[in-house]
Amino acid sequence: MFYKNIVLALLIELGLEDLAKYPFIKEAGEYIKKLNIQIEDLNHPDYINIIQRAKERIKDAINKRMVSKEIQKAEVDILSFPIALLIVRMCNNDYLASIYSLAEAIRIEEFLKYERKSIISHIFKTVLNIDVIEVLEDNLMHQFDYKIKIKEYLKRSTQFHELEWKLINRVVNQGYVYLKTHELIRLIREEIRKIIYNRIKNMATPKLPKVIEDAVSEISGMVQKLIINKERISSTLTPKNYPPCVNYALNTLQKGQNLPHFGRFLLSTYLLNIGKTVDEIIQLYPKLPDFNERITKYQVEHIAGLRGGRIKYKCPSCKTLQTHGLCFKDETCDEIKNPLQYGRVKSKNKR
Repeated sequence: MFYKNIVLALLIELGLEDLAKYPFIKEAGEYIKKLNIQIEDLNHPDYINIIQRAKERIKDAINKRMVSKEIQKAEVDILSFPIALLIVRMCNNDYLASIYSLAEAIRIEEFLKYERKSIISHIFKTVLNIDVIEVLEDNLMHQFDYKIKIKEYLKRSTQFHELEWKLINRVVNQGYVYLKTHELIRLIREEIRKIIYNRIKNMATPKLPKVIEDAVSEISGMVQKLIINKERISSTLTPKNYPPCVNYALNTLQKGQNLPHFGRFLLSTYLLNIGKTVDEIIQLYPKLPDFNERITKYQVEHIAGLRGGRIKYKCPSCKTLQTHGLCFKDETCDEIKNPLQYGRVKSKNKR
């Protein structure tokens, strides 16, 4: 490629492999800026591989919900990232922007799990403005890898409803929360997703070269087909007599927003126990940013007692839902102890 000499001559603090793994960081942007590539240059045959990789990133997000971690050529991966963002932006589809930004965030999370500690600290400080302190082996907390200030932890842990993320269940000492590497990385996935999502939404909309117009047309067609195929929700699912917690879960799914795992468990157990089929329930989930049909089918079948121990799970109680932050009670809820009682009590009160 005609930019090869520039690539070889460019001196950067991080290696090209690092920038390929984390193309959202400022060093990657500075690297691309120094190449001085203009958008009309993308029509040149030298950029075919980069355009193709950009489309592959988006297709991975649509079909697999995670962008491939394979890096064949670092410079191609670095340059394909902003082009993929541009294609997604020009598709003007919020659902696509949501699933793509999450797929890239998951890819970054997977790389960070096995990353050098210096890189982890650098990304947390420069991108997220979080001081991450490594826990030394001679420390009493040697079973942990890092610690961060309580306020930084609380800013990010509130997105999780699982009990393990509650501050009362964490190891805290002298104003710091102690975390293992995978916990630290998981804590900031959503933040990275938002950074990528906002970058997409705030991008300018320039006049596109033909090669990008073709890519936008191709990806838009894929997304429209996906939406048409996945929005066929059974007409028997009528939520007018569903409890507020179940309606909250359904509305979250319909907006394409992330629903915590316990919320998915609530929805699946409730619908199974009122007579809905596994297939009907699976049709509710495709809008989720991290949807995987094979995994979803396995999980719903397991809850239905069709796999594993062959035990059909019961719907969690209202008290359990309160513990997980998934209770949105109304006046009818005052008379029930389990969401399954809601419809019967509401109908009785109407009569």
